[in-house]
Amino acid sequence: MKTLSPPPFTRNQGFTLAEIMVVVLIVGATLVTSVLSLTNSMGQAAHTRDIKIARELGLLKLGQFSSALYSEDIEDHMAGDFSEQDYEQFQWEVVLGDEAFDEAEEDGKGNFNNWDTSDQDDEDEPTEKPYQEVRVKVTFPGPKESHNEIILEQWVTWSFLYGEDEETDGGI
Repeated sequence: MKTLSPPPFTRNQGFTLAEIMVVVLIVGATLVTSVLSLTNSMGQAAHTRDIKIARELGLLKLGQFSSALYSEDIEDHMAGDFSEQDYEQFQWEVVLGDEAFDEAEEDGKGNFNNWDTSDQDDEDEPTEKPYQEVRVKVTFPGPKESHNEIILEQWVTWSFLYGEDEETDGGI
């Protein structure tokens, strides 16, 4: 009877340390890339959510101005926050007509105003404008490198904005 001897030592019985280190390096790099990508996606989703909320709050504020809710105490420049709607970190600023926001808002690129008649030479009597431009800027917290404000604009009828004149309310 022949006894079986153990097979001779072969190199193919396991992985070398170098092979294991390469696999760990690839898995580690993949995990780091995945976590960074996930973190970036979460930040972008939060910023998109904030832009959506800012737009909705800005439209709410435009609706309040166009429905004469502020006709009693309206000014050319007003500001506040949305703490009534439980968004204390969102700030609003409203300007009427040609007023400017506190900080420079425009860089002169891409904006065109169809109602602007400043380049025309009208020597006639000034005409009464039936509409008033209302601009709302909503700012919200976020990373410094991202754009953390939204500006909405609407043309509102004077009577809706300032209320009816006393002379036109039925005076004889």
